[in-house]
Amino acid sequence: MTIMNIALTASTDDHKAEPLYRQIADAIEQQITSGELPAGHKLPTHRALADQLKVTVGTVTRAYAEAERRELVEAKVGAGTFVCQQDAPSWVYNYSAQEEEACNLGHNIPPCIDRAGMLKQAMENLSRHPEQLNQMMLYHDPQGLGAHRSVVARWLQTKGLNIDPERMHFTSGGQHAAQLILSAFCRQGDTVLVEQVTYPGFLSLARQQQVNVKPVALDHEGIIPASLEAACRQHQPRMIYCTPTLQNPTTATMSEQRRRDILAICRQYQLLLVEDDVNGLLPQQRPAPMVNLDPEQVIHIGGLSKCLAPGLRLGYIQVPLNLQQRLNTALHNHSLMISPLLTGLACELIHKGDADRVLQDIHHDINQRQQLVEQHLGDFAIQHTRDSFHVWLTLPDYWRLSDFVSAAEQQGVIIKSAEMFTPPGGTIPPAVRLAISAPFTHSKLEQGLLILAELLKKDPMNDFPL
Repeated sequence: MTIMNIALTASTDDHKAEPLYRQIADAIEQQITSGELPAGHKLPTHRALADQLKVTVGTVTRAYAEAERRELVEAKVGAGTFVCQQDAPSWVYNYSAQEEEACNLGHNIPPCIDRAGMLKQAMENLSRHPEQLNQMMLYHDPQGLGAHRSVVARWLQTKGLNIDPERMHFTSGGQHAAQLILSAFCRQGDTVLVEQVTYPGFLSLARQQQVNVKPVALDHEGIIPASLEAACRQHQPRMIYCTPTLQNPTTATMSEQRRRDILAICRQYQLLLVEDDVNGLLPQQRPAPMVNLDPEQVIHIGGLSKCLAPGLRLGYIQVPLNLQQRLNTALHNHSLMISPLLTGLACELIHKGDADRVLQDIHHDINQRQQLVEQHLGDFAIQHTRDSFHVWLTLPDYWRLSDFVSAAEQQGVIIKSAEMFTPPGGTIPPAVRLAISAPFTHSKLEQGLLILAELLKKDPMNDFPL
């Protein structure tokens, strides 16, 4: 922690200065940009900086909040405020960055499956119909071609999802769907509830949209109804974002009764529920999707990234009827439309049965990977299911979270700290997420699991001179 050299300018009769909190935030940004404050650096406490600058603690609190909104710093409960990394988000996956010797358990991607043959055939099938190809190359309604929506919706219906092709909109993947929802249905300064550990991509979008996020407590099934009700009373939120099936990062899946209890609270407080169902097609059996239980209370997000191919970048949204036009306008403003060529390619893969075959291959592969997890980490505090791409590992008391992540990385195993999934101001649990689907081979995964098992058995105070 360093004494920060910040000069403040007061307003005069001839000159109206920027608010003090903004001057402090601007100074922090300048010092980060110049390298004076490096990534990971701890800022002074609110009281210490207030005393140094001779301003109120409230002014510093507001300045730090503004710096956090700009994604310059991050507040960690019980630890302080730290300078963020300023490079690309660490949750973004980069295949080219994978080192052959490393076991990358960092990113929740589908297992490596050969898709070249089916894609080649699908593109050849499309090329046999030049009239349809020419039609796809024109501008269309933002919602997407009706024939394509019908194919995708019917396929989803065979998986137990009550998706109406007249109400669904195509998107460029699930991340784009979440961005559309925030921009269409939230305003700057609104509050959105999230699970106490949640998808970091949504936290990033919320910061970008200048939307406040507040955590709701979880148990082994997901969101705790009493915690949701308390958050509704305290924060008057606009909506709640959650992943009811194979929650990221904990793998929790809500029972149908829990889903009904959560929806009852949402109706009571007129709270929209955003159901991120990106993992929803992975379990071979699961409770009814929340959109099935109350389509006028639920905004449903889904996509084909996890169950077919991430590179297609094809997702979808279904919203309550009264929000349909606002979503259509937002999608038009974002990108005019989603490429009909991509939606047509997805329809070919569905029509020829390739989508079902890939999903079955994924089920088989992940089941084998989860067996390896049970074999090597079954004696530790893991939360997982046979259908999940990831595992949630709570660390033994003798391991500090940051030390364990560093020790694993030093031995060539990349894992993600709970810190990444924790909303600003939330309490960071002593846990890590292991994306077991990411290694290209089962042998590489097993290599990483063996390393982690050995680390977990050792007390770093006795075995490692930290």
